[in-house]
Amino acid sequence: MNFAAVIVAGGAGKRFGAEQPKQFLLLNKKEMFVWSILAFKKIKECRQIILVVPEYKLAEMQKYKKMYKIEIVSGGKERYNSVKNGLDCVKENIDFVAVHDAARPLVTEKIIKDVFNSAACAGCVGAIASSPAKDSIKFSKNGRNIINSIDRKNIWLAQTPQIFKTELLKKVYSKKIPENITDDAQLIEKLGKKVNLVDCGGYENFKVTQIIDFKLAEIILQQREKCL
Repeated sequence: MNFAAVIVAGGAGKRFGAEQPKQFLLLNKKEMFVWSILAFKKIKECRQIILVVPEYKLAEMQKYKKMYKIEIVSGGKERYNSVKNGLDCVKENIDFVAVHDAARPLVTEKIIKDVFNSAACAGCVGAIASSPAKDSIKFSKNGRNIINSIDRKNIWLAQTPQIFKTELLKKVYSKKIPENITDDAQLIEKLGKKVNLVDCGGYENFKVTQIIDFKLAEIILQQREKCL
């Protein structure tokens, strides 16, 4: 069994507030997206890495293509457009595809392996990195008033990588994608297929959305280097 990694770095990162998308900022001396590439390159089953970037970044990214022996493709207007563009470049004879957000630079070799092994188990078509909810969950329609509380023991927070059989993922992306789709697992769920949850064993695989996330990610990466 093998897989290809589609690393999505095509977002605008408007909530972050930087002059350029956050995934291209230097994080502990490396561009944020590079950390994900390095994690995937440690895994022998990962036979191909595809980095999806905004079209205006294509020329600038060519040096990374040679440096890390990856492929670079342009993204689209929405995340699902970028994933589809990445999928179009997946080579033949690839069993699974891992979709990962470049804004999750703390992903580790262990997390990727655990998700891949779960996705490849009998009777399953895919698996996603996740973590159990640790806060009390409230439901509100207007963002001001609580309608009710939800039992958090059944709530899991979706992360990436999300790894699925290549044929199935390409099939769902060949159809029209609803605008309210926020991750790849939702498309597979709609088919009634079994998707496994893989507990990442903590909360370090968070998505960098705000400045405080960026600073925390930098501290964690620095601590990891000290432990090597």
